[in-house]
Amino acid sequence: MTYRITRLLALVAIVLAAAGVVGTPAFAHAGLKSSNPKDDSTVKDSISTIELVFTEDINPRYTTVVVTGPGGAKVADGKPQVKGDTVTQELKADLANGRYALAFRVISSDGHPVSEELHFTLKVPEPTPTTEDTAGASPEQSVSTPPTSAEPVSATPAAASSSTDEGGATIPAVLLGLGALVLVAGVVVLVAGRKRATGPDA
Repeated sequence: MTYRITRLLALVAIVLAAAGVVGTPAFAHAGLKSSNPKDDSTVKDSISTIELVFTEDINPRYTTVVVTGPGGAKVADGKPQVKGDTVTQELKADLANGRYALAFRVISSDGHPVSEELHFTLKVPEPTPTTEDTAGASPEQSVSTPPTSAEPVSATPAAASSSTDEGGATIPAVLLGLGALVLVAGVVVLVAGRKRATGPDA
C-alpha cells in the first residue's frame, strides 16, 4: 500500500514539473506592453513621436509602423527606430486635429509576428489671440485716412488769372477808342483849316 502511494506521489510530481516547464516565459510570445499615446486616448498637446513598448525585444529588420491622420494622410516621418523592446516612430510637424490610426507589425526575438491597430484623437486647443494682435486688427487702424495738406488751398491764383484775362481783353479796346478820338480830332482840325484859308466870304 505504501509502495503504491509513493508511486502515485512521484507521478503527480512529474506531471506538475512538466506543467511548470510548459508554462515558463520561454514558451510565451511577445505582445504589446504599452503605447504612447494610449489606445483610444485624446491627446491635447502637440506630439512629435509615437512609442511602442513590447514584452520582448523586437527584431529591427522586420518592423513596420504606419500612422494615418484625418483624410487618410500618412504622417509618419522616416523609418521606425528599434531599441530592445521599444519602437519609436517620428511624426511630421504641425499635425491637424482629428482622429489618427496607428498600425504596426513587428517580429519578436523568437520569430513570432505581432500586429495590431491602435487609435487616438488629437485635440490641441487653438491659440488665444493676444491684446497686441487684437489692437493691430482694430477697424480704426485698418481704415486708411486720406492725407491732409498742411496749408489750405487758395483760390487767389484762379482769380488772378481771371483778372489778367479781363485786363488783356480791355487794353485793345482802350487803344481802339483813343485811335478813334485822334481820328475825329484830325478831321475837325482839317475842316477848320480849310475854312480859315478860304475866308469868311467864301
